[in-house]
Amino acid sequence: MPSLAITGSIGSGKSVVLHTLGELLGAKTFSADKENRLLLNEDMKVKELILSHFGRACYRSDGSADRKVLFDLIKENLKARSILESILHPRLQVSWKPAAEKFSQEPASYFLAEIPLLYEKGLEVHFDGVIAVGCSDSIRQERLQRLRSLTAAEASAWLSMQASQEIKISKSHYLLWNDGSEAQLLQQTHLLASHLLQA
Repeated sequence: MPSLAITGSIGSGKSVVLHTLGELLGAKTFSADKENRLLLNEDMKVKELILSHFGRACYRSDGSADRKVLFDLIKENLKARSILESILHPRLQVSWKPAAEKFSQEPASYFLAEIPLLYEKGLEVHFDGVIAVGCSDSIRQERLQRLRSLTAAEASAWLSMQASQEIKISKSHYLLWNDGSEAQLLQQTHLLASHLLQA
């Protein structure tokens, strides 16, 4: 399975798995969250479209996107969410889709893509396999509040915009469960890497 997607709810630990598994497999990697930040902060066409639709409050004086303002805009406004996704998602696909297709034809190498909304957008069809990273609701909520400085209400709002964890897990080929320490998640990731390399 040379082309693999990593998905899961926000705060589950996907980025740790992407980084570690990428190193262990010697894989080319893609992070939707990282690419989103680049598009919002550096792509002039994206900035123009967002300013046109949502106004100058979406950007700070230094030119960087105010993600909290954008989040507040889309968390309860489906039309705003749809507009923002129409701006970002096609550009994100340009970054990962060609690689996913290329590496499917190269069984000796791997491509890993971290895509939180993989199932929500029907993107799983572009990958040979999917790895879900999951954790208990209470732990994910605590991590979001502690590590991302979100309020309980903000954390719940983020989670409500994604498909349920149960759906993601049921559709995936592999599951890494991240209720414990980072060391335990890394141990699971090493085991998965060994399995993939032996397959």
